[in-house]
Amino acid sequence: MGSVKKHGDFGLGAPDMLDGELLMNNGKVYQTTASGQTKQVADSLTTSLFITNFFKADTVINCTAGFNKERAFQWIDSFLTNNNGMYAIRITGMFDYVKTRAFPPMQQEPFPPLASMTDKQHFFELHNVKGVLVGYKLPYYLDGVSIGGYHFHFLSDKKDAGGHIIDFNWQNAVIEIDELHNFNTQLPESAEFKKMNLKENKHDDLRKVETGRN
Repeated sequence: MGSVKKHGDFGLGAPDMLDGELLMNNGKVYQTTASGQTKQVADSLTTSLFITNFFKADTVINCTAGFNKERAFQWIDSFLTNNNGMYAIRITGMFDYVKTRAFPPMQQEPFPPLASMTDKQHFFELHNVKGVLVGYKLPYYLDGVSIGGYHFHFLSDKKDAGGHIIDFNWQNAVIEIDELHNFNTQLPESAEFKKMNLKENKHDDLRKVETGRN
């Protein structure tokens, strides 16, 4: 994570060996494991996938209406003027309900495809909690390199709960939007990656993993 922080102070990803979910906000990184434990982690933690940027909001919106996830995303869409653009988005507020998930760690090879592990997800439900959603809306032409559409991780105000967002209802929220103008990819340097067959279309698997559905 120390090397990741050279490229951003905001973002989300997964720890190496898939031990839960990661979130970075204001330069601090938090891990939520499959046990539900959430903690700040050191720069020595390794990650297999992380999306990051230096966050600077172009647009700030205050919302005093209560929205569920579907309605919230539709409403935020009305402020995103570039249909094919890339946006980093931070949502801070009071939530009636938050549902998150985290995957357990992988122990040994051969590692199964992530989409085949949805039955191993651990889900967490929170009620009447203050917190922050950290995430992105990326165009669908980046599917495969990343995940098109909205993708958020959650961290409670008390820094004791989090994970990949499955569902939420907010009571009120402040939405900060940072439009991004470039996308750089740093490739893994492992021997496994160099030999991996990446020709298959995995878009359906991506949607399955993103939504947490079996």
